[in-house]
Amino acid sequence: MSGPDGNRPAARRSGNPLWRAARVAWRGLLALVHLLVGVLLTPFVTRRDAAGHWHVDRRIARWWHGRLLRILHVRLMTTGTPPAAPALVVSNHISWVDIHVLGYLLPTVFLSKAEVLGWPLIGWLAKRSGTLFIRRGSGQATQIRQTIADYLRRGGMVTLFPEGTTSDGLQVLRFLPPLFGAAIEAEAPVAPVALRYTVDGRPDLTIPYTGQQTLLENLAGLLGRRGSEVHVWFGEPIPSLGTERKALAEAARAQIVTAIFRRE
Repeated sequence: MSGPDGNRPAARRSGNPLWRAARVAWRGLLALVHLLVGVLLTPFVTRRDAAGHWHVDRRIARWWHGRLLRILHVRLMTTGTPPAAPALVVSNHISWVDIHVLGYLLPTVFLSKAEVLGWPLIGWLAKRSGTLFIRRGSGQATQIRQTIADYLRRGGMVTLFPEGTTSDGLQVLRFLPPLFGAAIEAEAPVAPVALRYTVDGRPDLTIPYTGQQTLLENLAGLLGRRGSEVHVWFGEPIPSLGTERKALAEAARAQIVTAIFRRE
């Protein structure tokens, strides 16, 4: 018999190791099948332009990101107006799930660390979807900045995570300014986006992909819990014309910090 809130049996089941193991197995199977579907579809829904950049059918990409979020039981809540292209979108970074949240909501390509290319299947999918890769400490910043500026000049949207790494979601690290120069060169606005993951109104401590945790360890944690909500806040686009990289970075971070830590 359920209690007054109707949630007590579900709460007891969620704490049962057998229920958790069954949930991990079932959702893990769904995620694997979904990944394989993406692999099979990719050759038919991606193309390469004359400049060598990969593009993916937006409708298929949006469906694929959304389906994965449903498998993980991540529910979306949005505030504000999504930016229009061209725009350099910048966001705080908590998890690999951020890619799927923003990929579902925005027609964007991403800038990612080069290590992702080595992830089985996922790296290949990321490359074919148009993701740009940068290797830390390799001196690629100028080349990547020019590539991003070229995307923006051609009316595209690029998303990067200027903290340079993930955080626990309880803080916003300092934004690294160099790649903000792409927006200045292309005279495109910078669009801040704030992400906040919660469970029952409290910060989600399972979803952050930080420290020495492996991708599989993080995924197992997400598959084993009931779910969470991600609150996505779209800020006011910041004009880049006549500004400096550091000023753009600080202004974007200020909007994101305000959105995440404001009192409801």
